[in-house]
Amino acid sequence: MLVHDKLLEEFCFIAIDPGLNNTGIAIFYVKVNPFEILSITASTLRADRLIDDSGLDDENFTERLHKRYKMGNALKRILEETNPCVVVSESPFFDRRKPGSFAVLTEVLTTLFDTVVNYNPLIRFSMVEPLLVKKVLGVAGRKGKEVVREAMSKETLLIQALSSPLEHLDEHAVDAVGVGYTYLLKKSGLVQEKPSAKKEKHVK
Repeated sequence: MLVHDKLLEEFCFIAIDPGLNNTGIAIFYVKVNPFEILSITASTLRADRLIDDSGLDDENFTERLHKRYKMGNALKRILEETNPCVVVSESPFFDRRKPGSFAVLTEVLTTLFDTVVNYNPLIRFSMVEPLLVKKVLGVAGRKGKEVVREAMSKETLLIQALSSPLEHLDEHAVDAVGVGYTYLLKKSGLVQEKPSAKKEKHVK
């Protein structure tokens, strides 16, 4: 559940779709009681467009490390602007066809986690499984980059809160919104899930 959620009328949290080259960011502002998504601002951090002020030289440090530093630095600026209660990220997914990508995503996620903790250790850092996002949106088992966007377009709660039209967001920003939405519905403790109907057993 959210840290101090009972004491807040409104709060902000950040949802992340992590990546070394492109990281999706979605900033949610939410009203607690009654529950309402006030606004969602989504965008994508692109490593090749971020400033590297690390002071690390290219000879002794890899390009990957430079990109990770730039992503962490960009997230820090967002943390300073929004002061969120929670940061939630999509967890790394192991793909046997691309085993190396798991290690890269884990490194990026470690950098983002360290950035959050160093900024404010009281901010809760949570993770959401990629398969859970698709399950929440009703597209579990379906593949394709546009599957999540298509499913999201049917979620009135999301569409009304987005500050930019869904069709203007790239896949990374869309995925970040999906991560945030999943967190709200499944892990925040603010939305009551409907109990699943269980079949009664008849005693013979």
